[in-house]
Parts: sequence; structure tokens; C-alpha cells
Amino acid sequence: MGKKRIILQKKCTETKTKKDVKDYEFKSLNHSFVEKALLAAEAQIFKLNKDGKLQEPIILQLGTLVPTAKFKEYTRRMILLPNRLRKLKETTVLLVTKDPVDKFRSALDAEHSVTEGVFKDIIGYKKFKKMVGTSKSALKTSHEYDMIVLDTRLHSLLPKLLGPTVFCKSAQKYPLMVQMAKPDVDAELEKGKKSNKLKDNRVEPDYVLGQIRAWCRNTTFVPSSGPNISIVVGYPYMSGLEIVENIDAVITYLTDRKYRPIGGIINDGLKGITDLYLRADDKSVPIMKSTESL
Repeated sequence: MGKKRIILQKKCTETKTKKDVKDYEFKSLNHSFVEKALLAAEAQIFKLNKDGKLQEPIILQLGTLVPTAKFKEYTRRMILLPNRLRKLKETTVLLVTKDPVDKFRSALDAEHSVTEGVFKDIIGYKKFKKMVGTSKSALKTSHEYDMIVLDTRLHSLLPKLLGPTVFCKSAQKYPLMVQMAKPDVDAELEKGKKSNKLKDNRVEPDYVLGQIRAWCRNTTFVPSSGPNISIVVGYPYMSGLEIVENIDAVITYLTDRKYRPIGGIINDGLKGITDLYLRADDKSVPIMKSTESL
């Protein structure tokens, strides 16, 4: 075991080469579990690269003593990671806006706009309803895009629309939210064509771009009404150490009370975690079993 520890420590120090990147400080995983997590991560990386599945996500599966939600939730919450998951330029993004879509599309896809070419498609909600109206069409839509983001004002309509589809079978498939403009109490509102109700139809490409970049870079989770939470922590093109650092950041965010109410949702902190597995392509490698503790 002594020799294995030396090898792993050598890998940890050699993996990061950028001088401007500070060494990550582990907050939840002790040295023993860093080693176990590194072995699990490298095993998944090796298998996925061998099988040519370079875009297959590597998922941390946590077991908890107590469910982290009383009822089924649909809002994906962001966890900031030390190591980026995706590059925006390599991600196909579908943006769904309020109807009519022309106002939003013309601002976001205009020539020389900072968001020009960022979105594979920009569509209105009516068209999106047709694209996910049946289980078959919803499955096709989910495969066509790496990321689907909706105007926050549409999010309340999703549970009923997506309930019977593939989007509700995995917390990682549920659409993300984006605001079209930075909240501003002094913003100029417009009257609707069919009513006198004032609406905020502002579009700020810089603000939208910042949100999309953040969704690409970091990971998400949805509190579970069951005993497990699954969270993407890496891809096979990353190093094992980068994935382990992401695992530690995820565990810390979910267990530390200072991140409440969005994070810190696991009761009893680290003691509330029963087991940890690293899953990819339906194959799991244990990091911590129920007989152990962090």
C-alpha cells in the first residue's frame, strides 16, 4: 500500500502544470479518500477512452441517510467547480424564449453581438412545446442538444409539459434557466399588445452570455426525494486529479451549512452521506461504501 500511495502522490503533483493555477485545498476528502477517488476516476477515464466514449459524463452518486427534498423538485442548482466541465464553443445550446421570439433572436444572434453563434437554435415556447410534445419527440430533442436553457419566466410551465418525458427521468436532463436581462427596478417596461400589463422585454447579450458560460463551466444538482443524488463531476478528457477536486467541491457544497439555502442540504453534513460511487456508462466504481465514513 505504501508504494501505491507514493505513485498517487506523484500523479497529483505532476498533473497540474499551469504556473498560474493554485493548488486545490481539499476540504471534505481526507488523504485516504483522495486516493480512492483518484483510482476510481482514472479507472473510469481509462475505460471510456478505450471505448471511444469521450463525451460520456462521469457522475458522482451520493447516498444520503435522509432525502434532501420532501417533494420532487425541478430546478437545477449550480455548484461552482475548480475545474471546468465544458467549453462553450464545443457545446450545442438551445435557447427557448417567450413568444414572439424575433425580438430576442435579433438581439442575441445579431452580427458582432457577443452571443452571435453561441446558440445552435433560438426558438419560442410554442415551437418548443411541439418539440417535446410526445415522449418520442422529447427524446429526439434531448439528443440533439448538449444544453437546453429557457427564459426564467417560462420555468413554471415545465413540470406539466415535461412530466411524462425523458427530461424528468434524470436531473441532468431538465432544462436550465437564464435571465434575458439583469434585474433592475428602474427598467423601462413595455405594454403588451393584447393587454395593458407591463412587461420587461429587455435583452442584454453580455448578461446572457455570462450565464451560459457559467452553466457550461460548472455542474448542477437537484435535491432528491429519494436516498440518492447524481451529479456530473467530469469527462474522460479531464485528468483524474481534476475530477477528484471537483468531487471534493461538490461534497463540500452539499454538506457545509454556510452554503444554505441553495447548498448545505445534506443533514448532519459529512455524516449524512452513506456511500459514494463514481459512475459512467452504467458502470460504477466505489469510493466509499456504507460501512465507511468520510
